[in-house]
Amino acid sequence: MGQPDQPTVNILMVDDVEANLLSLEAILEPLGQRLVRAQSGTEALRQLLHDDFAVILLDVRMPDMNGFEAAAMIRSRPRSRSTPIIFLTGTEKSDDAMFEGYSAGAVDYLMKPAVPAVLRSKVEVFIELAASRIALERQVQEREQAARELQRLNALLGERNTELASANQELDAFCASVSHDLRTPLSQILGFAQLLDMTSGNRLNDTDRLHLQRIQTIGQHMTQMVSDFLTFARLGHTPLQRGQVDMNALVRQVIEEQTQGAQVLQGQSTRHVDWAISSLPNVEGDRHMLAHVWSNLISNALKYSRQSLPPRIVINGVAEQDECVYWVTDNGVGFDAQYAHKLFAAFSRLHAGTAFEGIGIGLSSVKRIVLKHGGRVWAESETGRGAPFYFALPSVMTGNGSGAETGAGAGPGAGAGTGAVTAVAGGAALQATSNWDCEPASSR
Repeated sequence: MGQPDQPTVNILMVDDVEANLLSLEAILEPLGQRLVRAQSGTEALRQLLHDDFAVILLDVRMPDMNGFEAAAMIRSRPRSRSTPIIFLTGTEKSDDAMFEGYSAGAVDYLMKPAVPAVLRSKVEVFIELAASRIALERQVQEREQAARELQRLNALLGERNTELASANQELDAFCASVSHDLRTPLSQILGFAQLLDMTSGNRLNDTDRLHLQRIQTIGQHMTQMVSDFLTFARLGHTPLQRGQVDMNALVRQVIEEQTQGAQVLQGQSTRHVDWAISSLPNVEGDRHMLAHVWSNLISNALKYSRQSLPPRIVINGVAEQDECVYWVTDNGVGFDAQYAHKLFAAFSRLHAGTAFEGIGIGLSSVKRIVLKHGGRVWAESETGRGAPFYFALPSVMTGNGSGAETGAGAGPGAGAGTGAVTAVAGGAALQATSNWDCEPASSR
């Protein structure tokens, strides 16, 4: 009997005697396959025009066309050339007859009446072969159909990617155009406000002077926003200028520039910040863009920890097998982890603008730069318990000169969500303290 999941196949029985066909049907019916009758060679050939058969049981002696002639014609057709043929004969088997039968393409030669068990066993072998071939053909067809569908989806994805790239280019161009167009009136507003302060400042009363200061403060804030917009727009089409980057020197430079900028704006420093900076592995990348990454992450950490006493910023990094991982941790307000997916989206903010300044493109710029380098970004936090922000870059250099090592208990997951970071084994942490009173432009 065929297996329940096997496809049903066709078996062709060719004999000019009705009783012989009935006998064959009785023997083969338990196999559960489709049995097709033909009472002549011509009728058998006609059946082969319409269907494929697992095996043909062919009588040797028939009046109009004997079995050998029928077999030769069956073998001449490409469609039925490989169909197995079992000859059945009622006369005594001779060597010459058997040779002629096998020469005509027979796979077996049996005497009538056939032993039921033997005939069923032989036919069942060809049924299984045919069922396997049909199943294989179906699999091939399904895979070809899946390949065509995949090709169609890939083409569609390519079209969508082209459209998305075009839309991103248009958006970048729009941002750059709007930002550029805003700079001129802003510069004029700030210029006239400064001129008014210089020429008529001593004649203004306290209320008027306060209004003038507000105009200047808002104008400076708008100028910074426009600069941020321009920077964000340029990131999309600015090519990478790759080279080996000393991350230790770059972080020190960023901290120094932000500290000096704060002192220039405020005139003096009024806040104390505790720094813990570990030895950082070097990496290959665009130094200018990576400076932008560090600037955003460090200014964010300072901004969101300014209510802590004292603010503490931890900067760490490890060199792993395939990438270098860096992270900046603060002890500030943190964020709700369920909204972490919004952190790196452009113009998305998790804190009210009245509490923390910014327009929501700082972390989006970080993500854009890191992805441009083939890296990844992520963050972990709990509300009120600070936040570590991570970024990883591919380790394409054969070595680095920082001396940083990955030790037990150290790594990007250490202290996640608590503001604490385990120091890197083998690399002594560089402790530094600084005064800070900066108002960073980037934002979460």
